[in-house]
Amino acid sequence: MALGLLIMGTAISAYAVWSNSFANTGNDFNTDTLNPPAGLGATGGASVSLSWTATADTYASGHRVLRGTATGGPYTQIAEVTPRTTTTYPDSPAAGTYYYVVRAFYQNWESANSNEASASVTVSTGFLDCTANAAVTTGSGDNNGFQTSPGNACGDDGAFAEDTNSGTGSPHDCSSASKDRHLFYNYGFSIPAGQTINGIELRLDAWADSASGNPFMCVELSWDGGATWTAAKTTTTLGTAEATFTLGTSTDTWGRTWSDTDFTNANFRVRITNVASNSQRDFRLDWAPVQVTYTPP
Repeated sequence: MALGLLIMGTAISAYAVWSNSFANTGNDFNTDTLNPPAGLGATGGASVSLSWTATADTYASGHRVLRGTATGGPYTQIAEVTPRTTTTYPDSPAAGTYYYVVRAFYQNWESANSNEASASVTVSTGFLDCTANAAVTTGSGDNNGFQTSPGNACGDDGAFAEDTNSGTGSPHDCSSASKDRHLFYNYGFSIPAGQTINGIELRLDAWADSASGNPFMCVELSWDGGATWTAAKTTTTLGTAEATFTLGTSTDTWGRTWSDTDFTNANFRVRITNVASNSQRDFRLDWAPVQVTYTPP
C-alpha cells in the first residue's frame, strides 16, 4: 500500500508494508447470573411465616416475595424485602392454601424463582361448650359417670362436675370396664361443607381429691353418635388443684380423616373416662370445651 504526501508543492512518496495479518475479534465482556435465594420454607396457621437462605450474590439489593393459589403459579408479587440479609417474611392472607416463591433483585435485574413452598391459613371454631351430657350406664365402673352436677363441665364458671369414689376396680387402663365414663356432646359446631379438618383440641380443667392412685382422665372422640371411637388420649396425673390439660392440637386429627358432617350435634361425641389404681378417688371437672381447626377448599 502506498501513501502519498504533498508538502510545500513537492510530492513525497512513502510506503508502508504489512507482512502479517491480524484478526481483531469482538470485545470480550464478563457475564454473571443473579442467583436466586434457596431453601424457601413456609409455615401456616392463623398466618404464614416464610424463611429462606439469601442469594449468594452480595451485591443484590434484596428479595421479592411472590404468592399464588396453585402450585406452579401464576404468582403475584406481594412484598419487596431489603436488605439482602433479611430472609423472613410474615404473610396474612385470607383462609386458604397458598404457594410461594422468592426472587433476588438488583436494580432492574431479577433472578429466577427459588424453590416453591406452600402453607395453609386455617380457621378455628374457638373453644365451644357442650350443651348436653350423659353418664355411660353399662360396662363403666359404677355406671354413673360424673354423678354430681355433670352439666357444670359445659361452662367455664368455677362450678364443677364431680365423680365421687370413681369406678369399681384397680386396673390403670382407659379401656377397663371398671372405670366410670361420661359423654359430652351438642357442641353446636358450624363448619361449612368441603372444609379440610386440620386438628381437634379438647381442654380439660380438672383435678382430683388426691394424687394417690395416680389419677388421670382419658378422652375419646366419636363421629357417628358414639358407635365408633378414636384411640384414647390421656392427661398426665391429676393434682389436687385445678389445672388445664389440652389434648390434641390444631394439626392433630386423632388418627383419622374427618369431614364437616362428623361435627353435627347428632354425630360428634366426647367420652371421658376417669382412671385411678383404686376406687376411692374423686374426680372433678370444671370445663370440657372443644376447638376444631380447618382450611377452606
